[in-house]
Amino acid sequence: MMIYQATRWLSSEGVYLFQVPEVGGILNEDTIMLLTSSLYAISTFFDQEHIKFNNEKLSIVRINFHPPITSEEPVENVPDYVIHCSSYRGLSLQSVFYSHMITNQMSEFEKAFLDSIVENIYNRLQASGRDISDIPYLQNFSLIKDVATMLEEVDTKFQSLVASWSLTQASNDFGSKFEFTNVLYNGKIRIEELFYDLGERAIESFNQLLMSKEEKITLYKIAKSLVSLSGLMYENLLSPEQDPMAISYSEIVLETAETKMLYRLDVRSYTIEEEAFCDITIMSN
Repeated sequence: MMIYQATRWLSSEGVYLFQVPEVGGILNEDTIMLLTSSLYAISTFFDQEHIKFNNEKLSIVRINFHPPITSEEPVENVPDYVIHCSSYRGLSLQSVFYSHMITNQMSEFEKAFLDSIVENIYNRLQASGRDISDIPYLQNFSLIKDVATMLEEVDTKFQSLVASWSLTQASNDFGSKFEFTNVLYNGKIRIEELFYDLGERAIESFNQLLMSKEEKITLYKIAKSLVSLSGLMYENLLSPEQDPMAISYSEIVLETAETKMLYRLDVRSYTIEEEAFCDITIMSN
């Protein structure tokens, strides 16, 4: 019996391969296929070091998506989502949870778990003389069945696995690690300009990060992707015609490669006097 519901899926360079569970997951397969290419594009910015904070390489810990904030009554019975992403040599493993079903401690375990599994899958392919591109044709090969069984078993004992894993960590301050209080950057740009990749036109009201012009453009390309993904996650919920004042927002939690410092990148899109804007705020813990 699955205790902590999650959907995990494997992809290669933005191409969806398969998911667990195959049916009845948190998101339908069509949505996951659309998510995959955008998530890959976002992760590529960090993997290829197109943007750094304080000259350190960044990796994605998780991405949070929230339902739109409306100008009237709160939207009820619509979930927040938490997505984790791990990549290894062109192979990627992602998971999505309902946010109320995963704590900070569980989230850190999930990221470490995905890192380990995606590397294991890659190594198994190499050992068997297979390429990543062979995966869609491996239905009779034990790899897909083994991975699916393992992921399903993990969810039946997720809490105990997290507890055991946390005991091995040098620090257990999982709650305070995700408390972001220091604002390092705040910028605003018109959505119209954002979608033309003109990030250098952003109006900055606060900037303590050392970023080149090219890195700031990349920052707004990431924001562009998050705005699109948020629209995809909640496309059937609300349209601008229904509520032009609605605010959509999402967050990426990032970790630096050397100092292991965490940053949170918040993206909010909204409309003022028929003009759509996107705000980006970067905070540290």
